[in-house]
Amino acid sequence: MIVCRSGPQGRFCFLIFVFMWNRISSTLYFLVVFAAALSTSGLKSQVVVLSNSSAINSALERAVNTGEYTLEACIAQALNQNIDVQLSMLSQTQSEMTLDQSMLNFGPDVSGAAGQFYQSGRSIDRFTNQFVQSTIGSNNFQLQGSLLLFGGLQNQNNYKQAKENWLASGMDLKSMQLTVTLQVSSAYIQYLQANESLIAAAQVLESSTLQLDRGQKIFDAGGSTQGALLSLKAQVANDAASVTNAENVKATALQNLKQLIRLEYHKPFRPVNEDLGIISEPFGYTASQLIDTILFKRPDYQAAAYRVAAAEFGLKSAKGATMPTLSVGGNLNTVYSDNAKTIENVTVTGFSPVGRVQGTNAIVEAPEFAYSMKTKGFGDQIQDNFGKSLGVNLNIPIYSGLSRQNQVKTANLAVLRAQLNMDRIQQNVQNEVLSAFNNYQNAEKRYASNLENKNLQAQNQQYVKQRYDAGAASYFEYQLALMASSAAHQNYISAKYELTFRRLVLEFYLSPDQYQTSIIPTQK
Repeated sequence: MIVCRSGPQGRFCFLIFVFMWNRISSTLYFLVVFAAALSTSGLKSQVVVLSNSSAINSALERAVNTGEYTLEACIAQALNQNIDVQLSMLSQTQSEMTLDQSMLNFGPDVSGAAGQFYQSGRSIDRFTNQFVQSTIGSNNFQLQGSLLLFGGLQNQNNYKQAKENWLASGMDLKSMQLTVTLQVSSAYIQYLQANESLIAAAQVLESSTLQLDRGQKIFDAGGSTQGALLSLKAQVANDAASVTNAENVKATALQNLKQLIRLEYHKPFRPVNEDLGIISEPFGYTASQLIDTILFKRPDYQAAAYRVAAAEFGLKSAKGATMPTLSVGGNLNTVYSDNAKTIENVTVTGFSPVGRVQGTNAIVEAPEFAYSMKTKGFGDQIQDNFGKSLGVNLNIPIYSGLSRQNQVKTANLAVLRAQLNMDRIQQNVQNEVLSAFNNYQNAEKRYASNLENKNLQAQNQQYVKQRYDAGAASYFEYQLALMASSAAHQNYISAKYELTFRRLVLEFYLSPDQYQTSIIPTQK
């Protein structure tokens, strides 16, 4: 410890310390803030997603005003209200606060202290050199500060670790937004499928109702039997039951979608029947191309990569704790005591003999004084008792129960754990992509076969209907053709929307940012 105390030399050292301390601390703080500002401004775009947020918010605003929700508005509403998304936003905010704090750790540490003390009892009066019984009050004031010059690069590595964790929290938010987006898209497509199935069932009911009206007229004219008429009525009742079932499925899909986007029950909600586009076009990617393209776009994989980097900086910081630290510090202090007295109003009251001069035997007299004592002023004591110190401290860790070495081992395990987690996520992404691609291929084949079956069954139904109208086919034959055509149409609807969803999943994986927003959760 190198210390400069009070006095002329101490005052000179203190002035040098104050000047250098201000220069060093302000320069370091400016460099840290400037570098952090540059890096943070460039990284904000990686964490906060701003993909057409104004257009999405306007779509949501129109939906709230009209009650008609597009898929885009449903996704915006869900991201705005989903609890998991809001929790991810809070985690990101907390990570940002940790990053800001790690940035401020580069600055100096300054603290002040003040105390009021009372001492009661027997003490020696320094003016009379006699014991006195008194109560003495005193004040202590102190201002101290320190600045770390070298600490094994712990602050630098802690800042880099906090930055990587902050980036990882942003990717967690994007991953949660993607999950919610896929859930809403699936529910929205299920509603569209239920709605189209209801329309198809209603068309079949309308057709069978027309056949019943025609059959009733023929029966009234005596051209058919009662059994044929009852068959027509049974078919109408069966088709009406199918419509009722389709209405229930549609109502359930609507309610599920409304609950998923967390829209209040009393607010109007009418999903818009959007155009699905051309889903029969080839997708244009192979499975290996999808894996190579999607892997580095997946937010969960990016978050895992950031956490590996954060763990590596944590390991460097733990190793830095085993190195010596060098810091500079200073102290300003002063005291006040009501026992500090000054002498005033001194007058000579006389003379008294105190001895004789050797040789001449002359009497030596000394004057006698009268005086009064007064407590020294607060400002004067603060100034007279002012002290300062400056020191440089070098701390070399030698032995602390192997705690630092164990911290290094723990940090090393954290790196291995983060790497294994990233490998697991990579494997999961590959499995998900392969599964999604296989599901898409199967859905594509199912859609093509059901499309062909629907067209052929519709042609067959029209052909049998023409024969039935001409009297060349029985009603039983027509009924079988009608039921086969209706079933083929329902299967086609199911295959079409399944293919739509399977393709939408792959498109989400390829361009996740396209479906993300920066919507702030509503505070309740």
